[in-house]
Amino acid sequence: MSICQEIQDLVPTYVLDAITDSERAQIERHLPQCPDCAQLVAAYRPVADLLAFAAPPVEPSAELKSRVLSATMPKQIARASRPTFDLQSLIANLFRSPAFAAATMLLIVALAIWNFALQNQVNQQAGFSREVTREIEHQREFLNIVAYTDGQPRRMQATDAAPKAVGRLYAATELNAFALVVYDLPTLDANRAYQLWLIDPNGERTSGGTFTVDHEGTGSLVVHAPQPLKYYQGVGITIEPRGGSPKPTGARVLATSLRD
Repeated sequence: MSICQEIQDLVPTYVLDAITDSERAQIERHLPQCPDCAQLVAAYRPVADLLAFAAPPVEPSAELKSRVLSATMPKQIARASRPTFDLQSLIANLFRSPAFAAATMLLIVALAIWNFALQNQVNQQAGFSREVTREIEHQREFLNIVAYTDGQPRRMQATDAAPKAVGRLYAATELNAFALVVYDLPTLDANRAYQLWLIDPNGERTSGGTFTVDHEGTGSLVVHAPQPLKYYQGVGITIEPRGGSPKPTGARVLATSLRD
């Protein structure tokens, strides 16, 4: 078996962070030297992160489904023209590249699971319809940013405060937005949350929003930057009071530079 074949066999588990440290080191030594393997990893990354939204589907009653869907149908509002996520175009682009062909089926499966997850959320009790609608909008926005990302996501570095944590940051310059997905962050009590900070060239921190994680340590955040993305030199995540802080006060759990 060639080194490329060996690496390609490991790619699905690599993007899910389910490999040993020695396997990870082997892959990361190989990727800068092999455009084909690097492109395959880039194709699998969004698929792996979409799986974070997966949940078992639950079939609701016809009456509840009709009532909640009617309440959450988006109204036709005129908006300034901006890029929107086009599933057909995204899949067509994937098929044009031979390196992406191996990931296409997994992408379709992941999107199907994601769709079931949205349907499951919409079908919750009517009293939760507003919360469900917000979550659906968040997931659509997250996926839109992933679709327009500038390249491979940046892997955030864990600190001693959360050594097992994994974070990936997608940057979409065209949308002037980031999409963050995290795994294995410690769950927090009801009075605390995680807060993302955009770090400018002067070292000043601007809040990008707060988020929480589920019982498995998985969470996500969409960040609309007040300045162009290229203005910022780094991103950090700290533990803060539930509503967020004007400036960082708690332990930093993840960080990455935007300059390399």
